[in-house]
This record gives sequence, C-alpha cells and structure tokens, in this order.
Amino acid sequence: MAVAKSVLVTGSAGGVGNAVCAALTHAGHRVTGFDRRPTPGVETALVADLMDRETVQGAAEGQDAIIHLAATPDEADFIDELIEPNVRGLYHVCDAARRANVPRLVLTSSVQVVTGHRWNRPVTLEDGPRVVNHYALTKLWAEDIGEMYARVYGISVIAARLGWLPRSKPHAEELLASPVGTDVYLSHTDAGRFFTACVDTDLEPSRFEVLFATSKPARKARIDLGRTTEVLGFLPRDVWPEGQPFID
Repeated sequence: MAVAKSVLVTGSAGGVGNAVCAALTHAGHRVTGFDRRPTPGVETALVADLMDRETVQGAAEGQDAIIHLAATPDEADFIDELIEPNVRGLYHVCDAARRANVPRLVLTSSVQVVTGHRWNRPVTLEDGPRVVNHYALTKLWAEDIGEMYARVYGISVIAARLGWLPRSKPHAEELLASPVGTDVYLSHTDAGRFFTACVDTDLEPSRFEVLFATSKPARKARIDLGRTTEVLGFLPRDVWPEGQPFID
C-alpha cells in the first residue's frame, strides 16, 4: 500500500484538477487545492492566484508533492493571456518547491508539443517536440524548467504530456471533430489514476522524466506510452467516451 502523502494541486477546480483531487483523496493522500475559484470536494482548499508568489510559497511548505495543473489551457495571445499563468506562474510554483524542499514535482505539459508530427505512427519521446503554437511553447518550457530543477536542485520531476481531456461539452465536441481526437483522448478517470501514480511511484532525487498520458486509442495508436508504463506502471483503462461526463 502506498504511503499517504501531502499533495498540493494547483488548478484544483479545473477539469483535470477535480478528477485528480478526487483520485488522490480516494487513494488516501492529504490534498490541498489551490485555485482562483473554490475547489469542491477538497477539505483544504486555498482560493488564491499563482501571481501571489508568497501565497504560493506558503502553500508549498510541508508538502510531499506538488501537481501543477493551473494554466491557460489552450492557444491564446502570448502577452495578454499566456505569459502570466504559463510562464510566471510556473516559475513561482517551481521555485516554491525548491525553497520548501518539496521532493516531488509534477508539471503539466501537453501532447500539443508534438502536434507538428504527421501522426502516421505512434509518436515517441525520441521523436522530440514539434510545436505549432505559442501555448505549446509554454508547455515545452515547462519541460525545460522541470529538467533544470531536477538536475540543479535535486527534485524528482515528472513532466506529463497530457492528452485531450475534455473540460466541457463544447470541448468534447471539438475532440470529436478532430481526426485524431479520440485517439489522443485522456479520460478524467485515467487522468486521476495517472497523477496518483506520479505521486506514489518511488523516484530518486534529481530524476527527471517526460511521460505521455492518454487513454486507449479509439481507432489507431498515435502516442507511445511505453516509457509511461515502464516508470509508473500506468496502463490506461478507458477508451472514448468512457471516463468523462460530457457526452452520453
């Protein structure tokens, strides 16, 4: 049985955050939510902003792990919408983890960092990134800052390249309209299981991993989850539309 840990989840009231907090709580972990909105179902929840560096620092104190989900989640204007949460906010979280000596940091990247590939075969980690928008660039920077904080400061860091997790019914409809959407789908329940594994898995200090997270493809494998299974023991259970609440 995994040891119960104290876990700070930023973006806890969002689409991914709700599922992750529920899964962590079910697994016996002590969850602290951090979001600009109240977080339902979480006993300890801070209503705060990532731009408040000292509040982020206070939230990090005493934590065994931080799962950083808070961000502008799609392509948007870089100066007006992306740079504050996705760059400055990311820095505040990473540096709070360093200053508070948090041993495990899980940062959210996205499969959007590889959308420039042709998708005619499963994309692997060895294929490298191929970004097509500024949002994906911020996620690639999340991977780079995670690697640096692992190597320089001794934190074990996982950069999670998340698949397409629907946050609303319109977002689910966008997924259905995409030619690869149901193949790179990530269900709410598989996301919860994946992030719980990120907390539970033993990793030595300074270890850095980039890991894909998707559910099972509906038609054709687009992402190679081999390294994810090797490191976390994670195998997806759901296939579209299982594990999400927006389309019957």
